[in-house]
Amino acid sequence: MWVNTLGAMAGGVVEACTLQPLDVLKTRMQMAPPGATLAGTASGMFKNEGTLAFYKGLSPFVAHLVLKYATRWHFNEFYRGCMAGKDGNVSRSATFLAGLGAGLTEAVLIVTPFEVTKTRLQTQTGTDKAALKYKNPIHCVQTIIAEEGPAALWKGNLPCMFRQGWNAFFLFGTYDSLKKLVLGKERDEKISGHQSLTLGIIAGALGPLTNNPFDVAKTRLMAQIEVGDARKYTGMVQCITTVAKEEGFKALMRGCSMRIARVAPGMGITFTIVESFKAWYSQQQD
Repeated sequence: MWVNTLGAMAGGVVEACTLQPLDVLKTRMQMAPPGATLAGTASGMFKNEGTLAFYKGLSPFVAHLVLKYATRWHFNEFYRGCMAGKDGNVSRSATFLAGLGAGLTEAVLIVTPFEVTKTRLQTQTGTDKAALKYKNPIHCVQTIIAEEGPAALWKGNLPCMFRQGWNAFFLFGTYDSLKKLVLGKERDEKISGHQSLTLGIIAGALGPLTNNPFDVAKTRLMAQIEVGDARKYTGMVQCITTVAKEEGFKALMRGCSMRIARVAPGMGITFTIVESFKAWYSQQQD
């Protein structure tokens, strides 16, 4: 269990440092007014805020991915163990369900508070640090708690649970299934780097491709600073219906391409590092 977990944590660091600009663009697109384009958003950020704007929220993003993947891989193994048969084998359906459980767990324990912090930092515009509401991740958390209460760090938790559970459901089940069906390899058998990268990309793309409205709702709920009756969005279903009514269904798919462009290769990177770490550890035991 710990071998997979450590490999996933290392993958999280590489993924965050490599793909952070895509995550920032995804967040900005989901908060942009109707008619905004990816090219326009990116060029506007570069012109008005500079290159470093694409790395806003990097430190909480790194910490977020490391802790998220540690939780995801640990609890995936835990839930697999709970659903294993007397012979120790885990059925295909149980593999998908273990991923679902891992995704729901990581959403509550790790993802939501980190996403709230990251979203607040990424949606700030301007280059004058003195004029920014949130100075850094710690200051952001302190300000949110002081102004909105500790529960505000879990704004958008329900759509976050839907998103993470859905993602992990497809991720682990699809990866293991493809490894068996396409490569003829069992879950713990060694495969090459390009094979794990390809399978990880395919498995990682399915979640973002099919659950983007939950991600839009998550971003909108997390970004709003209003409290009490002043809130425009009061829950996941209300947020999704409001966005669809006011901005059209296309608004619920904003940032989808950016999510796939970030999450899919990110999962490819992480699975490749996990597989490499497992192979290295196996060699040390021989």
